[in-house]
Amino acid sequence: MIGWISGLLRRILGGLWSDVPIIKERGIQWILCALLYAPFIYYLPYHTYLAGIMPKWLFTILATVSLIYAETKGHFPGFGGGTISLDYIKEELAKGRKIPYKRIIDWWGKVRGFEEYGKEWCFWQLILCKTVCLIPASLLLGNQYMFIGLAVAYVYNACYWVELKPFKKLIVTPTNWGEFFQGCLYFRGLFGG
Repeated sequence: MIGWISGLLRRILGGLWSDVPIIKERGIQWILCALLYAPFIYYLPYHTYLAGIMPKWLFTILATVSLIYAETKGHFPGFGGGTISLDYIKEELAKGRKIPYKRIIDWWGKVRGFEEYGKEWCFWQLILCKTVCLIPASLLLGNQYMFIGLAVAYVYNACYWVELKPFKKLIVTPTNWGEFFQGCLYFRGLFGG
């Protein structure tokens, strides 16, 4: 049940209530995530090296921040699974939006021979975005977050391939479904491997 709450919280982070002024503030979103994650991180046992040597309060703060950072880190345009128009991407880049790991993915695209911003390009960019950002969380909470990072990249793309039907007004696009499943997976990771 709480996994569903985490999934809905991830939808809020993705813009579910972006028309509500206080909810669209990133600081408020971080506080909401911290209120959900921190108690579980504090009370659940973790068997990592860092969990064993840190005071519980410091471990809880660092693990919560690392998990929220990974959850809120930008993943444009990879989350679109290669469906975002090139004109929109260029428009966003002109506004100053950055694409994480673009140089690495462009190099890998030349090696593998796939087109920039296509399905495969977005897939590899999303794998890097979600997995690299989860390295601190995996050091603190366990290796399951490395697998979750990989799984989230597949989940976002699968939501585009499967074309899931909308669920009321909460989840209407494939990206919304990906956000929801990401939140569920991140929360599930709190309970270990």
